[in-house]
Amino acid sequence: MKKVILPIIAGLLSSILMAQNNTIVKESNLNKDLPGAQYKFSFVHLTDIHIGEGQGDYGTPGFLNDTMPEGDVGYSAERLRHAVNWINENAADKGIKFVVVTGDITDSGERSEFEKAKEILNDLNMPYVPTLGNHDVWPYISYGNEAPYAYGDSVMYEIFEEVYEEAKGFFDKWDDGTRLKRVLNPESGLEHYHQNFMFEYQGFAFLMFDFNPRYHVNREEPGIGPEARLNDFAGGTFDWLMSTVEDYQGKGTHNMFFLTHQPPHRDPISLVNGLPFDQYDKMTRALLPYRDHLAFWLAGHVHRNRDYIVNTWLGGNKVIEARETTANKEFDKGHFRIVHVYEAPRATAVIDRALEHAISIEPNPNTGFVRVRMPVSTSAYTLTIMDVSGKTVLKPYTLERGQSVAEIIMHGLPSGQYFINVHTEDRMAVKAIQKL
Repeated sequence: MKKVILPIIAGLLSSILMAQNNTIVKESNLNKDLPGAQYKFSFVHLTDIHIGEGQGDYGTPGFLNDTMPEGDVGYSAERLRHAVNWINENAADKGIKFVVVTGDITDSGERSEFEKAKEILNDLNMPYVPTLGNHDVWPYISYGNEAPYAYGDSVMYEIFEEVYEEAKGFFDKWDDGTRLKRVLNPESGLEHYHQNFMFEYQGFAFLMFDFNPRYHVNREEPGIGPEARLNDFAGGTFDWLMSTVEDYQGKGTHNMFFLTHQPPHRDPISLVNGLPFDQYDKMTRALLPYRDHLAFWLAGHVHRNRDYIVNTWLGGNKVIEARETTANKEFDKGHFRIVHVYEAPRATAVIDRALEHAISIEPNPNTGFVRVRMPVSTSAYTLTIMDVSGKTVLKPYTLERGQSVAEIIMHGLPSGQYFINVHTEDRMAVKAIQKL
């Protein structure tokens, strides 16, 4: 995180924990409380390493062609070393299979800082997958001595190339997404490598995506600011995220992890380091139909440990559970989160495009009455009418096996757009309805 004032309480807690002489480890369980859940594996969420913090110009002079110093120079490097050692020593007992690193790997995007982070992380006895944070985006040493534009993503692409290649051989499936493609960002007017990619492990999907802006901070300071952006443009983050979620064939019960540097929060601190309201609203409404498939959203950036529910702005509908993990560099012996993953025995309904196309709605638009026709099914249908915020606005309709027509009265609803969710035991379709 950069240029953000943390709450006083969080600061006091950090001070207390900093005095402790042990590695601080948080643990979370996914799906454990669901009936019949079976343990699958565990992984580590590590974030906000900030190699080079407090060191000025790290390594040899410069930020592009400089080289790292010998040894674990700086407290952030030492604390990363402690974290790596703890993970290696306890991996077998904790069932840890891999590590995800969600950004702010460096303090100022210097090549030497990336190199030192990689040197230490490479000592892990398991695969790790890094992604970009706001401190990594625009290389600099000081104001007036910084890169001409935000090309930290290119430096990271080069430094960690072999790490990604090794990860591809470990995970069940790997999709580079936009990670290897230079895409024009209208806000900067330049092309960048937006780090949007995914992989699978034992039936669980991990989507790592890029909320980092690429424009200069609006102050006399180097680099970019702490705010988040959907990067909602052709080939950008939002396009990639929604197409990936929609098309993913392995949807199950809470089996899609989201991993970003900036979290999806809406609280007072998000005014300076979160998504703008309109972008948060667009994202949560778009993700709402898939909420049964979404596991945890893991992020760092704000340097706090906090668990909460991500809701739609209007209607307060649950979308996904968020787990913010505080900075590894804040603690003497390091800090990270272990996520223990359990698989639920029953997969939730998967979006079925064939069913979607087979459903007819007449008339549409309508003035208060609509007839919905569906293919005859061997399973019962449940029909739920929701408004654009995802709030259920009419009592759900149930069609028993063999029935295929539902007549829905919408006279009491205001004019506007609505959605009908059609569920069977293992399929789901979503259609839009316009009420005049």
